[in-house]
Amino acid sequence: MSDTKTVQPGPGTAETKVVTEKRGYSFGMWEGLALLLGLAGDIAKPIGNYSLWLLLAAAVLTGVLFTLRRFPKARIAMFHSGFATALMAVIWATQTFGATLNGEASERGALVTFAPVLAPVQTKILPLPSERKTLMRFQDAIASGTDNERVADARELYLATEDKALRRGMIEAMMASGNAALQQTATLIRLSERERDRLVLAPVSRDATDALSRRLLSFNFVVRRVDVDSGALRLVGDGFESDGTVSRQGTVLQLYIDLPEQNRQLMTVDLKPDAQLRLTGTARLDNGSKAAVELPLF
Repeated sequence: MSDTKTVQPGPGTAETKVVTEKRGYSFGMWEGLALLLGLAGDIAKPIGNYSLWLLLAAAVLTGVLFTLRRFPKARIAMFHSGFATALMAVIWATQTFGATLNGEASERGALVTFAPVLAPVQTKILPLPSERKTLMRFQDAIASGTDNERVADARELYLATEDKALRRGMIEAMMASGNAALQQTATLIRLSERERDRLVLAPVSRDATDALSRRLLSFNFVVRRVDVDSGALRLVGDGFESDGTVSRQGTVLQLYIDLPEQNRQLMTVDLKPDAQLRLTGTARLDNGSKAAVELPLF
C-alpha cells in the first residue's frame, strides 16, 4: 500500500525504506486511536450508549469512503475505518449480548464486566449523580469476596443509606446478582421492613374450579418477626401463628389457611427469588392441591 516509486538504486532504496516505515507507524497510530476511542466509549457506558454511536459513525464513514474507493488515499482510509467499524461492533455486541451471561455487561460496559478491578476507577472518573455513584459503589462491593464478606458489605452499605430509591436499587442489585447468599439477605431485609404488613400470595393463574386458587385471591398473611441472622420467620395466617425460613436454597412458609367446606389446613409455600423483585413458587396443601404463586417484595 505504498505510493513511493524507486529512483536511484542507492538513495532511492533508503528513501523507500523511510516512507514504508512512516506508513507502518501511521497504521499503528490510527488503529491505536480507534482502540482508545472504543475503550473510552465502553467505560462511559453508564452515562450513555457511546459504543453504539461510535459504531454507527465508523460504519457511515466506511460507507462514504467506499463510494470514493477509486482514489488511492480513500482506499487507505477505508481500510482504517473498516478496522474501527469491526472493533466498535465487537465492543457493542459484547455489551448487548453479553448481558445474557452477566447483567452488568449492558450497564457497566464489557471492560468492567470482564475486568472488575477497573470498576472503582470507572465509578470515580465518570460525571455521575451522587446517588448513582453510591449504587455503583454498592455493586462494586458485592461483586467480589467470599459470601460472608459480600453479605457483610451489603448490610453495612444498605443500613448506611436512608434514601428509599437507593435502597430499592440495592435490593435489586442483590436479587439480580445470582448469588444465593445475597438473595437471601435481600429477602430477609425486605421481609423485616414489611413486618406487620399484610402480604399477599397472588396466584399466577386463576382457576375457577380450584378451591385453593380461589381462596388465595382473598388470602393474606403477616410476618410478625424476622431473625435476619438465622433466617427464621414468625408468621400469622388466618389468625394462627406458624413458622417459616429464608435460606440460601429459598424461602419456605408454613401458613394456616381456611378453605370453604374444608376447614383449616396447613399450607406449605416454596419460593425462589427472581429478577422481578419478587419470590415465585408453589403453594401446596396436605390433600395434594397446589397452585403457582408469587410474593412481591415491594
